[in-house]
Amino acid sequence: MSSRTAWPLSETEASSVDLVEPVSRRLAWWIDRPAEHARFLNTLALMEHIGSRKIMVSQSRGTLGQDILKHLAEETRHSYFFKRAAEKLARRPLDFDDRDAIRPASARMYFGRLDASIEDALGPDVHPEVPYLYVSLTIELRAIWTYRLYHDALCERGSPVSLKSILAEEELHLAQMLDRLQALDADPEASVPPFARLEDGLFRAFWRALDGACEAQPQAA
Repeated sequence: MSSRTAWPLSETEASSVDLVEPVSRRLAWWIDRPAEHARFLNTLALMEHIGSRKIMVSQSRGTLGQDILKHLAEETRHSYFFKRAAEKLARRPLDFDDRDAIRPASARMYFGRLDASIEDALGPDVHPEVPYLYVSLTIELRAIWTYRLYHDALCERGSPVSLKSILAEEELHLAQMLDRLQALDADPEASVPPFARLEDGLFRAFWRALDGACEAQPQAA
């Protein structure tokens, strides 16, 4: 990751130090249990799908430039990547419901509350791209943090699933959104830290929901 994108990620890393061990442990738990791993992969597919839909809805009244369309296409492709991996593992089609995903309502709540809170904080008098950029950037920070831990866990267990290409694209998205915010004079260095703190609280609530759902499952492999 370049120096120009390292500083916002450091905010997420610093606030999430205490989460590294429990998140890594739970990721390993999923990977070791194929049925639950398929549900987790399908949950990631849902989250990428929600993200792509939010890009489309948030930009429906503006001009969709190449950068936004590229971001939309890549987020949709990420959803497809996780869905395909999930269904390959499950050996059947999967829905985005409580049976086939883990706490899908909590995933939607995480996105919805973050989106609404950032939009309210920015107010109505900003460039129409700015709320989309800040919401997407804040989610990208969490995605990079999580996918790095997940990639490491997958590699340690010899899984055929690799997140290298997705991580590269997420990091590129982060750089592009920072550049665009700076071009719009949106002052990301002032706004990203409070938005990252907001996201941290929402992510912790979402993670508790995911973790709690797994605690209800049998602990034997």
